[in-house]
Amino acid sequence: MKFSSFPRARLAALPTPLQYLPNLTKTLDGPKIWVKRDDLTGLAFGGNKARKLDYIIGDALEKGADVIVTGAGFQSNWCTQTVAAAKKAGLEIYLVKSAPSEDFDTEDWDGNHLLHHLMGAHVKTVHPDKFMETIEAIMEELKKKGRKPYYTPVGGSDALGAGGYFNAVLELSYQANKEGIHFDYLVHATGSGGTQAGLVMGAKAFNTGMKIVGAACGYGDISAMKDKVRGIVEEAKERYDLDFVLNDKDLIVHNQYAGDGYGIMSDAKLEAVKLLSETEGIMIDPVYTSVAMACIIDQIKQGNFKKTDNVVFLHTGGAVALFPYKEPLRAQIEGKPLPWKVPEWSPQSE
Repeated sequence: MKFSSFPRARLAALPTPLQYLPNLTKTLDGPKIWVKRDDLTGLAFGGNKARKLDYIIGDALEKGADVIVTGAGFQSNWCTQTVAAAKKAGLEIYLVKSAPSEDFDTEDWDGNHLLHHLMGAHVKTVHPDKFMETIEAIMEELKKKGRKPYYTPVGGSDALGAGGYFNAVLELSYQANKEGIHFDYLVHATGSGGTQAGLVMGAKAFNTGMKIVGAACGYGDISAMKDKVRGIVEEAKERYDLDFVLNDKDLIVHNQYAGDGYGIMSDAKLEAVKLLSETEGIMIDPVYTSVAMACIIDQIKQGNFKKTDNVVFLHTGGAVALFPYKEPLRAQIEGKPLPWKVPEWSPQSE
């Protein structure tokens, strides 16, 4: 295994806490539920991307990069943490963000979009059809100016970024051993696939017996999601010299909790946000982590988790996204119809 030889920027505050959730466990009357607090990794408001960025920024610095180029959705947690990581490392950063149209902006800056500007990122908004074309144009322009740009894909979801969650499984295993427990399932929100790939790698390589359950937040069908995760795992196996066989049963993805799509509000997502906040005082976001919690709630109702099971919910951060979704959240709290489901910054609002 060559994993330990790769450079790290040491940006994340690790290890993150592992906490038992007694009130949620009692309320749902199912398995024992724990939370791995990766919302407390540092970098802006924290989140799972800090683990990936440890390796990505480490690689960028080793290669002599002086500017990072990346992108994602308009209210992207990935973009927020990457800007914070770049600034901490002394690097400039360009963001390309998907929106309904080129140069789209909102009247009120809120949530992650506000943070991107606050931290001094160069921000360009484009329609998704122009996303990669714009990334490539920025890279080329920077090179012409004598800069050394470093591109990292959406979510840091490649073999390098997946290393962050390979390492996280080892960290979780130490914590579980200290608590004297064995986790039967880990449930998390899966989007661009890198976090799930790293978790699956760790669960297999360290022979944990823990099933990794991904709740898709809107990126394609189950088959496409599995293919994406499988591709990252196979690339990472070669990069890190890992020896295990990946089977289809190792790739568990549920896509029914995304509702009508990425970032589009649903009662199940909003109810998940409210349930965890009012039982445990833990805030989750209505785009990613709410989908994972909705998955846990429904899987318990269906009887797919036994009362003797231990389930860990991976809190991947993103609570700053609560604020741009404040109108539907307020409606859910007050028991009123949602004022909107599709946010104005979503390409689906066209």
